Amino acid sequence: MSVLEPALRSLTDALLEAVRRQDWAVADAELETLAQAAVAAVVANRTDDLAALARLVARCHTALSLTGELDGGAMHRLGQLRALALTIAAARARTPPRPADALHAPGTPASAILSALGSGPQTCPALVEATGLSAEEVGSALPELRAAGLVHSWPAGRLTVNALRSG
Repeated sequence: MSVLEPALRSLTDALLEAVRRQDWAVADAELETLAQAAVAAVVANRTDDLAALARLVARCHTALSLTGELDGGAMHRLGQLRALALTIAAARARTPPRPADALHAPGTPASAILSALGSGPQTCPALVEATGLSAEEVGSALPELRAAGLVHSWPAGRLTVNALRSG
């Protein structure tokens, strides 16, 4: 068990409470602290802390997902938690992110999504329909495309809109 786990649990509880209150400044500060803890754990190769972060970020993401009606602010923080969870998972697996040119390779889910987004911004369900990919394939490829700087996303009600990043 990680020595930091009680402090990290307190941090994720504070994040959930801030989102419930719609106190975005506090929520963002808690998210930033979680991200800094993840970076410190990666740099120092503290596997126990990374495991604790993975559990607690997943717990926080699930709790937030189950809170009924989410406004744009809460959806934005939910996306940030998902990105942080993916970053932690990659660090734990020691899998470096793929370069942008590899994501353009023909026949890949990422390439199909980039092609579909060429006609304009689309939600995840629209990307599933446009590409013929499963929702899981689209959901797995989008964070990688965002991390590579090829796609940006923003909340729109209960959905997320994705678009090619210009420039």
